[in-house]
Amino acid sequence: MIFKLFKKDKVEVEEYEELDLSEYEAEISDEGVTYIKVAEVTGINEIPEIRRQIYNGNIVIADIAFIKHDKWIYERVLKDLRQLAMDVKGDIVGLGEDYIIVTPTGIKVDRVKIRGSKSLENR
Repeated sequence: MIFKLFKKDKVEVEEYEELDLSEYEAEISDEGVTYIKVAEVTGINEIPEIRRQIYNGNIVIADIAFIKHDKWIYERVLKDLRQLAMDVKGDIVGLGEDYIIVTPTGIKVDRVKIRGSKSLENR
């Protein structure tokens, strides 16, 4: 009985069918790909492009260092970015003092930092 399980039958070449993989390869595209974009915010003029990137499903890291000295522009940009994150049910979080991360729908930023455990440090 065991010998029947391991018995190898010869397979004729005619039994194989060649598949055309080009139809499957055509399905692979950049659709559904999420990019991380970096925006240098120098005023409210960059907000429409950031908005477009978020609506396209990309993550935007906005460098706000240039507008921190102008309180009115700084507050307006932050307000617009917060509203954008709320509109798409995404997320917004500060990264240090000079960067803001805005994410699209379905992507949240974990506020807990990743740290090594003591058991890993001893290795």
